[in-house]
Amino acid sequence: MLNEQIQRVEELRQLARTRVRAGEYEAALDLYDEALTLTNDDELRELITINKADALVALERTGPEVAELPRVIMRRRNLRHVYLAAYALQYKHRLENDLKRALFYGQLALRTAEEAGEASWRRIVLLELGNIYELDSQIPTAIECFQESLAISEESPLNEKDLSHGYAVENLGYCLLLQGRIEDGLAYVHEAAEMLSDPIGRAEAYIDLCYGYLEQGDFEKALHYGEAGLAIAKDQRQVRNAHYLLGEACYKSGDPDGADHHFTQLAKFYPQFRNLKHLLFAIDLRSMVNLKL
Repeated sequence: MLNEQIQRVEELRQLARTRVRAGEYEAALDLYDEALTLTNDDELRELITINKADALVALERTGPEVAELPRVIMRRRNLRHVYLAAYALQYKHRLENDLKRALFYGQLALRTAEEAGEASWRRIVLLELGNIYELDSQIPTAIECFQESLAISEESPLNEKDLSHGYAVENLGYCLLLQGRIEDGLAYVHEAAEMLSDPIGRAEAYIDLCYGYLEQGDFEKALHYGEAGLAIAKDQRQVRNAHYLLGEACYKSGDPDGADHHFTQLAKFYPQFRNLKHLLFAIDLRSMVNLKL
């Protein structure tokens, strides 16, 4: 009977994780709650609590499960739970743009992965650390994280090269572009564009290619990829970036009307800055803009 109950709890947990991967977070929360009512095992309850906290963090909500994550780390019941809790907390603080705390928990997750000798854990958290360093404009350190994450991925079985691998390649390419290593950066972003099938990832790659070709002075390709990115972009950050870069590409290629259109669309996102469009015509802000923010 006990074994059947444990099996049922695990079935519910796995079903909830499937719902999370499908973006059905509310359904996942209900399943986690049901699983929690069926077990008194402390270690299993702790794991389900971490899983439920993950779903709450993705919804940008709090709750007792999220508040429990630091205590999971302090208890150190097992290294896997410590790693998962630290990883969830770094993601929570990154969403809140608290990069200092995000880095703290990301580095803790990395140390835990190293202590456990788990290369797959290290690969995933190195990608997240790279993202945080990139947001914090610590580009050389971000590049090191992405390169180390990719090195681990290259040593792994092919079935471990998931969506995160494509994003690591894409972000590495963008960071190289920021460092002025245009040819290398474009090569990585082109590689990522072939890997990423999801609209967000593909739009990100196209917009970064627009940026790279704009930096290279190839305005025809910049316009091509910028328009391709804008056509599929759903994320507001991506739409803003596409309009900005397309405006720059139009202006520099001798199309002031096109530039006016894109800068007008961009200005709609910033109604508090009444003279933004005129500023964009007067000053090239690319060196001051982080496209990932």
